[in-house]
Amino acid sequence: MINILLSLRIFDQKQVQQEIKKYVHKEHKVCVLAYSFFQTLFPTKALYEAYYSENGPYHEKIKDSFLNLDIQSDHISWIDYYRDDVASAIKKIEAADIIYFPGGAPDEMMMRIHEKGLNEVLKNSNKIYIGVSAGAMIQFKDFYISPDHDYPSFKTCEGLGFIDKFYVEVHYQRRKKQKSSIRKVWRKHHKDMYAIPNDGCMIVDDNDIYMIQSAKQIYNKKGIIKL
Repeated sequence: MINILLSLRIFDQKQVQQEIKKYVHKEHKVCVLAYSFFQTLFPTKALYEAYYSENGPYHEKIKDSFLNLDIQSDHISWIDYYRDDVASAIKKIEAADIIYFPGGAPDEMMMRIHEKGLNEVLKNSNKIYIGVSAGAMIQFKDFYISPDHDYPSFKTCEGLGFIDKFYVEVHYQRRKKQKSSIRKVWRKHHKDMYAIPNDGCMIVDDNDIYMIQSAKQIYNKKGIIKL
């Protein structure tokens, strides 16, 4: 299994692009799971589809991003939360080489994955998984959310279970609340902790971990490395 973890969709940055292209190729087919939206921002089907459906602004951003990896738009499918039933969603997942988890609300994305019954097909598929921000977080057995403008308090949630050996802090900016959350998680689990700033990327290739640009390990199992 290949897990590619980012905080932002920085496929245009040369080093990140070069490393991802070791795994992602132009003939690959991508399936975008568009489940990460905040319900408060998109409370209706019409608002959701105006932004996320084909020819919407987010759809165009995703297509432009994958062009940096030489993947053309006709190789990208889209699982629409409202239009795709379970059968059509599973069909798209099974036909893809790459599953893309967008950024947004990780807890709400997992809620919708469970609601649609897609957790098992996602977990049992031998794919390349690319996740940005929330999409990186849900790839773990469990994940935590540091307090920010979207989440007023620390929170832990169940993820998809692809990764269980370490935790990540996405959008790492050395904020006090982030450091507090990192310490809290390490004290409870005593697992390696990694930070992915906005220009960082991590690639997990089975048991091998590659840190690209600013991504770094900040705690090991015994304690602090560097904060």
